[in-house]
Amino acid sequence: MDLTPVLVETWTLYAIGSTMIGARVFVRTRLVGIQGYGPDDYLVWFTWLVYTTVSIIAHVFLVQAGGKHTSVLTDEQRASLPLDQWKDWEYGSKLFTFGFLSYATIVWSLKFNMLFFYRRLVRGLRIERFILPAFGFVAAAGIASILTFCLACVPFTKLWQVYPNPGGQCYPQNPVTFYTVAVLNVLTDMCIILIPIPMVLRVQASVMRKIGLLMLFGLGMFCMIAAVVRVVLIFKLKRHGDGALWSIREDFVAVIVGQAPLVYPITKPRFWKSIFGGEQYQDTSESHKYNNSSGSSKRKVKDPYTITQTELTMVDKSESTEEIMKVEDQDKMDGGILVQKTYNVDVESSRTESGHEDKKYPGQAF
Repeated sequence: MDLTPVLVETWTLYAIGSTMIGARVFVRTRLVGIQGYGPDDYLVWFTWLVYTTVSIIAHVFLVQAGGKHTSVLTDEQRASLPLDQWKDWEYGSKLFTFGFLSYATIVWSLKFNMLFFYRRLVRGLRIERFILPAFGFVAAAGIASILTFCLACVPFTKLWQVYPNPGGQCYPQNPVTFYTVAVLNVLTDMCIILIPIPMVLRVQASVMRKIGLLMLFGLGMFCMIAAVVRVVLIFKLKRHGDGALWSIREDFVAVIVGQAPLVYPITKPRFWKSIFGGEQYQDTSESHKYNNSSGSSKRKVKDPYTITQTELTMVDKSESTEEIMKVEDQDKMDGGILVQKTYNVDVESSRTESGHEDKKYPGQAF
């Protein structure tokens, strides 16, 4: 088997993407432990499995099917195609079709991944009210994409029919499906990108710090660009092969973008010192304030292991503070970044059911 440039790129991107997911799992496990996992921490495993699947499909499509699919065949070519080659074109079209389904599954699972993360990030703030509608919008867009894909060509099996030409939208790269998925993909990405912007803009921090945060949370723009480029290559420039490769690239970009905010601590020397040097991971960076008028002053800590990955201090009008701080568990050093509401009482002690004293940090953890 010859290693073509496309194969090399496919597996190189897969290796980097898998490493990024592995880094995210490592950081999250180190900071919060398995018992502190959120829905996104489990969902990312599903994403990785589908990402592995789509990379294998791409490999088989290129090596065994020769990158063939019926989207590139004209009526004349279909009519003159030898019967013994029909099977190859059908096989390639099937692989392409299910590869596209896998691509869309990865992209949408990462959208939900980001929304679960943002739900932790903005809990207790006014913009939390937009999270549930965003979930609904992303879910509705996903269902609409699936229905479009399944109903654009009926029966579905005609997508890989070689001859006679089934006509209509019955070929893998049909514009109805691709344009619909691309538009919904871009709109949902835009919706997700907008969620943290109000919080970042109201942070009382330097302009450069704000720009850095906006860039971190705005990485989804690259997913939108990749989605647009893919459609343009296929339907405007008629570069069907490049369009398929851009699906792999878009999946890769989505994986990187989805994990970037969560592997942030890995860039901090203190994180590594806490692992290899035995030092506690304590934040010495500057504090930043955020005006929030929707805070509640009566909430108790529910999940002391829930974290976010930004470094902000936020103040609301009820004189409670939203802080992201590094905290140390009594039995282990988490090295995490905790978003929590603190009040006048410094430490609240309570008794557990076993009778041991359990110290809690007051406030609402994100």
